Amino acid sequence: MELLQRALLAAAARTFGLRHEKLEKVHGSEHSLIGSYPHGKGRVFLRITEESHKTYAHILGEVQWVSFLAQEGLHVSSPVRSAQGRLAEQISFQERLYTAVCYEGAPGQPAGECAADEELFKRMGAFMGRMHRISKHYVHQDPSTKRPDWSVEADRVQRIDLPASERDITGLYRRLRGYISSLPVTADAYGLIHADFHYGNFFINEGRLCLIDFDASRYSWFADDMAVAAFFAGMMREAENMETNMGPHGFLQPFLDGYRAENHLDERWLREIPFFMKLREMGRYIKLFHACRGDLDRLHSWGRSFMKGRKALMIEGFPEC
Repeated sequence: MELLQRALLAAAARTFGLRHEKLEKVHGSEHSLIGSYPHGKGRVFLRITEESHKTYAHILGEVQWVSFLAQEGLHVSSPVRSAQGRLAEQISFQERLYTAVCYEGAPGQPAGECAADEELFKRMGAFMGRMHRISKHYVHQDPSTKRPDWSVEADRVQRIDLPASERDITGLYRRLRGYISSLPVTADAYGLIHADFHYGNFFINEGRLCLIDFDASRYSWFADDMAVAAFFAGMMREAENMETNMGPHGFLQPFLDGYRAENHLDERWLREIPFFMKLREMGRYIKLFHACRGDLDRLHSWGRSFMKGRKALMIEGFPEC
């Protein structure tokens, strides 16, 4: 680990009353640095994000919502307050600004290590149903820290400049974005969602699920959250075939059985799930194509696998809207 990273972690650790010499593991991404520390009988994870990537207000809005969910009894990785009692701390280091937040470690093992079966799908659906039901009662008090809505990411993707060879894809994306923006916004169908709901963000402890990583949370339709779960469940190629997806061996039927037990969502919204799945699929394609400038061999193995034949599949399976 670089000395600057260690010094930055040490500065952030002090604000949360953590002893930096107890640092266990470090994980770094393009924009964030995460360190794990022992805390009480478990551990906590300290996340540091550069201001140029996400602002203090943006991140504080995330932690405020997670804190509300935890207070309402949802089993999530709960925020840990700083020594000054704050949910997030702004740190100046080497003439740059960073935001530090701290979360409790989730007990158990990642759900990805467990067998994906109908029982797990049903539990995931019930968890999402509870989360949406609780979110209906969330009133964000501070406009400056309110989480963005779905259109911010969609517009960011739409502004990506791809070569003329991809105009059919970018045109379909604009068409799909226009359709989704025309959907009605109601309190029973629209609110704060996790937006990254998949196995990798779940831990299981004695049959109990715990959700982590709310970094992508945003305001959108609850059906969008369902679509993200289905997307990551490996159903991208079947997005237009709801009958197959809802069959006895599919993901959606047990997932929806669990969801309905915890929250009511009008059945008309199930018809919108393929559109949200397609928006996620096409957005992923556009960002990956842009990142590698059309040279798919430059992508990591998952990216190459995802992109292989993807363009034809997206065009052929584009839902009528």
